[in-house]
Amino acid sequence: MRKNIEISSPVAVHPAYLRSEGALRRFLRQTIIRTGFIILIAAIITFAVSCGEKSGSYGQSHQKKELNHRLLFVLGKDFYQYSDLFTYLSKIYDSESLKVNLHILSYSDMTAKTKQPRLSMITERLAAQPVEALISIGIPEGGARILRIAKEKYPDLHIFSLLPVEEILPLEAYSDVVVDFELPDSFAKADRAVDIPAHDVQTLVLCAVTAVEQIDELPEQEPFPRFARAVATTVDVLKRQGIAAWGGIPYVLQPYKDPELNIRSYNYLILTSPSTGGRADSEELEMSAVGEKQ
Repeated sequence: MRKNIEISSPVAVHPAYLRSEGALRRFLRQTIIRTGFIILIAAIITFAVSCGEKSGSYGQSHQKKELNHRLLFVLGKDFYQYSDLFTYLSKIYDSESLKVNLHILSYSDMTAKTKQPRLSMITERLAAQPVEALISIGIPEGGARILRIAKEKYPDLHIFSLLPVEEILPLEAYSDVVVDFELPDSFAKADRAVDIPAHDVQTLVLCAVTAVEQIDELPEQEPFPRFARAVATTVDVLKRQGIAAWGGIPYVLQPYKDPELNIRSYNYLILTSPSTGGRADSEELEMSAVGEKQ
């Protein structure tokens, strides 16, 4: 009896084999395309995140600081009408912290009811609004007496006397530091009132505020290196904002030297520009040439 044995014909299975092979190829091709697409999307996301981080770090580098110390500015007759006095300050510190911590007593306030400035308003304001530092700009004559009273009543108060019209020695006695620009020779024997460029006053104001903000970093540091450090910090901060400190003038900060006794002051500092003809010692030039080495 003949056995009925089925033998699979290669011709019969060939079309099915081809179909399965084609499906496999299509599957592999689609898988490769999907994988490539996923890799492309991941690369785009990574690039976007990287750019966002760089953009964020750039924004943070220009983010405004918060003013952390309470300040009272006392503005004398020659400076209270500087409408742009705090321009640089507002570029560096955020408006909310300035609103909370920055207080102003101007010459117009002190002369609102009297012809002569009522300097007792300084101590009255200190009592009403306690602050950590008093920064005067052109404090009127008689101001040193009020500073003495303020210092005796508030021994921890830091006092910065800028561009004084008062006698220097009394101011030195009650101030952390007294800072002025060296006058040109033509003004040496003239009235103190000199037209100081706005950018110089704006930079000096920011230097004083920077010195206050750094006051706790090196509490035992002497006045000259302390203020020189504040000036260097200010120049660097303004440079990052695209602003040339002092209008680009290469001022040199140095202690005042008595021309007769040849003795340097402890806390009376002078900003000297090349146009005044003043010269600083080589050591001081290396330490405090402000605006050149930043």
